[in-house]
Amino acid sequence: MTIAGRPKAGKTSLVYKIVKEEFDGDVSKLLLVAFERGYNALRGIHATDIKNWDEFIELVDELEETAGENGYKVLAIDTVDLMAKRATEYMLKKRSRKDKKKYETLSDIPWGGGYDLLEEEVNAQISRLDYAGYGLIFITHDKDKKFETKDGISYDKTVMSVSGRVGDLIKNTSDFIVFIEIAKELENGNAVDKRYIHFRGTGDMEAGGRFENIKDKIEYDTTDFINTIKDAILAEYDGDEDALAEASERQTAKKEDALKENKTVEKPDEDLVEDLYAEIFSLITGMTKEEKISWGEEIENRFGTKNYKVSKDVEKLSKLVEDIKNA
Repeated sequence: MTIAGRPKAGKTSLVYKIVKEEFDGDVSKLLLVAFERGYNALRGIHATDIKNWDEFIELVDELEETAGENGYKVLAIDTVDLMAKRATEYMLKKRSRKDKKKYETLSDIPWGGGYDLLEEEVNAQISRLDYAGYGLIFITHDKDKKFETKDGISYDKTVMSVSGRVGDLIKNTSDFIVFIEIAKELENGNAVDKRYIHFRGTGDMEAGGRFENIKDKIEYDTTDFINTIKDAILAEYDGDEDALAEASERQTAKKEDALKENKTVEKPDEDLVEDLYAEIFSLITGMTKEEKISWGEEIENRFGTKNYKVSKDVEKLSKLVEDIKNA
């Protein structure tokens, strides 16, 4: 899920309280991946500071390798805004070295390739954590943005501050996008702060999710938040708890199989893997829309996800390149 809101609205605290309640007070089940520091007041929280993208890749390597053994169940990325910035810096340096040119911005890379590379890189690392079995929570700020209808009517809307291709990726990855609002209300003639958690978007605010049967909003409360999420998921299975449990088991088994397969692969030459990634990307870019859809399904069949970068299996990646070329 993604949690958005103003600074100091209680985003990181909500994640902390969710884990504390769901795991009987054991906050060691949570690892806060801190691109932005803001956790000092959270007692006993496990956190690691990330200063650049290389450090993040090293952390992903470690978390993938030790999945199921390190005790972590939930990873919270705080904030995805700074995550996107660090990934952008990494891609600019990497592409500059490869092309022997100095790229200052993603738009400097020809044919819009910089934005594609950024999205692929972020997606690759997030997918590795997802398929390693961790629950992922993305934390972001909000911002007010002006929109205009086709009829020329202008209006303001509060949206996630992470934007662009990474913002779209985070939205598409999340089952829930919730927004924490701080509002002023009158109580006994006095103006007091009230915090609400929105599960559905409005004309003024960005929120939403994949589940139809969910409340519009609740007051900021951890127990109510957890129950609201669980009730919405259960409603998708018509209240059949056995069917929900079976679906959960199938999903867990699929991820465990993908993780086991990845762990049995010998660590390959990273440069060779990157070259294969680049070749696959180039081949897919040159496809028609119909071909991209077809090969997307084929890639998902082979790797368990449309993102082939979750794999470092040189043999499987090479076979994919060969099959695309011979198609």
